[in-house]
Amino acid sequence: MAHNKTQKSKIYKCSNNVIVEKDDDIAIECPLEIRLGHNNNEFQTLAITLCTPTDITDLIYGYLFTENIIIESKDILEIKIFDNDLGLIAEVLLNHKIAFEKFLYKRQGMVHTSCGVCGKTEFEDLLTFDYHRLEKPLNDIDPSIICSLPEKLSQKQQGFIKTGGLHACALFDSQGHILFIKEDIGRHNALDKLIGCALQQQLMPLNNDIILLSGRISFELVHKSLIAGLSHLSAIGAPSSLSIEMAQLNGLRLMGFVKAEGFNTY
Repeated sequence: MAHNKTQKSKIYKCSNNVIVEKDDDIAIECPLEIRLGHNNNEFQTLAITLCTPTDITDLIYGYLFTENIIIESKDILEIKIFDNDLGLIAEVLLNHKIAFEKFLYKRQGMVHTSCGVCGKTEFEDLLTFDYHRLEKPLNDIDPSIICSLPEKLSQKQQGFIKTGGLHACALFDSQGHILFIKEDIGRHNALDKLIGCALQQQLMPLNNDIILLSGRISFELVHKSLIAGLSHLSAIGAPSSLSIEMAQLNGLRLMGFVKAEGFNTY
């Protein structure tokens, strides 16, 4: 399987009652099975997620970090990624001190592209989680900087520009300089990729940084942001009621409907 964001597909485009056959770029969605182990011959499946098959290493680091399975990048000793007929398999070799077995029963079934908490058997864990990594931001962010972010994000969304079918998120410093951007067919996967990349670059906690999401703000995205110690979470779209509640409870500055003319703070 080619590890690309997009593939070509034959379509029939109808415009002004005229149908034309053409090739179009389609966002790729494929299964990724994540297996954990302490021994090269003994891996157990943690989850199967549907994702865009790029930046898989970043996705795994971010996913295991936001699931509270690892706390630093060196907890992962090696990642091997294999193709099969159905998708991708990742075998993750963990440090022996990581007791991952206790997390296996909390994930049951498929983790869908649309939901980062689907399959959890103990939703109460998320509501009562101790976000001990969160630190207060050193400075507030100038509103003009927040307003400048959507244009910077849109210029870097190469997969979305081609397909219209990928979510994106970008990490900015407190002055609005873009550090990196990640795209995926799933919102939570894009954020996991971003957090995983930051973890590997020793940027944690993100207590004086900004993340901009290309869509709406749902509960699981606030949860992941809090795990990363983020101070400012912003989005092109709207937040949900539970995301607002969790952000307020844990000191996360939440901003929605961000555009050049302004934004809402919750």
